Amino acid sequence: MKYLADTHVLLWSFFAPERLSATIQAILLDEACDIYYSPISLWEISIKYGLNKLQLGGMTPEAFYEVLDESYFLCKPVEPFLAITNFRLPRHHKDPFDRFLVWEAIKNDYTLLSADKAVAGYAQEGLKVAW
Repeated sequence: MKYLADTHVLLWSFFAPERLSATIQAILLDEACDIYYSPISLWEISIKYGLNKLQLGGMTPEAFYEVLDESYFLCKPVEPFLAITNFRLPRHHKDPFDRFLVWEAIKNDYTLLSADKAVAGYAQEGLKVAW
């Protein structure tokens, strides 16, 4: 199966694994699963770090990326067509980062790994969520 990690799942995997559900922990440990992250999450991390709204355990965003790049997470490049068609996604959620991840998961038929209850409104658009 293919999964896309929401930004908080990505961060919790490294800095607070106890916050992950048992389901997510099992998925992350299953070698048969492909676990992707989006560069959009890196952008969100960078912005929040720059605004002092996010701590990375003493790391800079660049250092975090180096650790991430050596991990089992796979980068799902941003596809221009997904960026230009994101307006088609209904506005159940206002956060632009989350909206992009939702759209990316729907269009690639990935299951989104997320504890964000606000994304549940996208089930009617085909979003699959695991938590």
